[in-house]
Amino acid sequence: MHPNKSDSGDPMRSPFGSRLVFRFLARLAGDRRGVSAIAFAISFAVLTPMALGVFDVYMSGEQRGKLQDALDAAALYAAKSDATDTPGVNAIGTKALGANLQLIHGATLNSSSFTLVPSNGDTKVVATAQVTLPAYAPMEFTHTPVAVNSEVTRPGNNLEVSLVLDNTGSMAGAPMTQLQSAANQLIDLVVSDTQTPYYSKIAIVPYSNSVNAGVYATAARGTPVAAQSPLQAACVDQVGCTQIKFTSITGVNRTFNNSTCVSERTGLNAFTDAGPAGAPVGWVYPPPTSQGNNCITATIQPLSSDKTALHATIGALTANGSTAGALGVEWGWYMISPNWASLFPAASQPAAYGGAHLIKAMILMTDGAFNTTYCKGVISGVTSSTDGTSGSQAYHSSCGSPNGDAFTQAQTLCSAMKAAPDNVVIYTVGFLHGGADPQAQAILANCATDASHVYFPTTGASLTAAFQQIAADLNKLRISH
Repeated sequence: MHPNKSDSGDPMRSPFGSRLVFRFLARLAGDRRGVSAIAFAISFAVLTPMALGVFDVYMSGEQRGKLQDALDAAALYAAKSDATDTPGVNAIGTKALGANLQLIHGATLNSSSFTLVPSNGDTKVVATAQVTLPAYAPMEFTHTPVAVNSEVTRPGNNLEVSLVLDNTGSMAGAPMTQLQSAANQLIDLVVSDTQTPYYSKIAIVPYSNSVNAGVYATAARGTPVAAQSPLQAACVDQVGCTQIKFTSITGVNRTFNNSTCVSERTGLNAFTDAGPAGAPVGWVYPPPTSQGNNCITATIQPLSSDKTALHATIGALTANGSTAGALGVEWGWYMISPNWASLFPAASQPAAYGGAHLIKAMILMTDGAFNTTYCKGVISGVTSSTDGTSGSQAYHSSCGSPNGDAFTQAQTLCSAMKAAPDNVVIYTVGFLHGGADPQAQAILANCATDASHVYFPTTGASLTAAFQQIAADLNKLRISH
């Protein structure tokens, strides 16, 4: 090195340069702004996705709660509906879910379902729903749709209904056609295609001047004894023979033949549902065919879930004769009474009163006041302002009904049916196609369970509407809440 040359040419080696470096390093060491920016950038890159992930979790929890509440409400609503199959329940539940569900911004309902499932003798509405949420966190985070489920046990009831239908002469023509249409629709609405875990059955009782027990007549009223000729005392004013001799209101002695039609029973069990073994029902000896008031042709149909058989019975209805409405009420009771079970096939036997999950009901329809009663198997004489006035009195018995007029009989029977332990629900329908009928309206108002169970349609359309309303009410009873 030259003795006269200094190190000042190398700034890093000069005293001045060294001072600059040390001063810069000291300043850098004391200045934290760069470090903060770097740290913030690193923190932002790491914590923001985490924060968004936490936000996603929060939003998922919020939506889950809203979805669960809405699904629970929809499942309960579907369970309380009168739908009897999965498609019906699903339609009702889906509509209710849509009305109640609150979706957060950007969320969409992916799917939902409501299904009827058997469960320990009852049924359950099993509901599921799934919602897709908007994704705020990066895709590396898992984005699972919100899925919830709900179950509502739906206790139900077995349903036994007797459909008591007026087949009198005043129903001829359009009224009968309209009745048949309305009754067929009621059958389709009430009788479920699925008979488990609960069944729904209907019995049909056609009536006019009498009720035709058909193949059940012998068991219900007894076996007829062949009448001797000339008629002996046992067949004069006494039931039980294949023929009966009696004196008409006009004082003429007449002889009528036995039929499978039946009339009201008398004695201690006149207004009870005691079985026929110890208390047989009355006989019917109708006038000659040419005189009207013949034995009604349509026969009773015991409880059945066979829609084809029920529709066939409705299709066989014909209009003829006067109105023995009390007899219709009587047989409407018998068809759902356990005391009469032995009369019918096993599948048609009514269940015991008071059983769990059981509703018994009767639908009584007429187009006019009750005007026919019996005395010893023959249409009786005048026992009230109406009884005995239908048809020629030359073919009515000179004796009056021992049970009183038709109105009194019907009212007594209805009161007994509605009382415990039977607790039969009674709907009444007055088809007033010919105009108001105060007597018929009074009978039906007194017979029904209450005013909400009484209907007075005047046209075929309103008759159908009445039967539809009754069917809807029966289905609500079948599904207890």
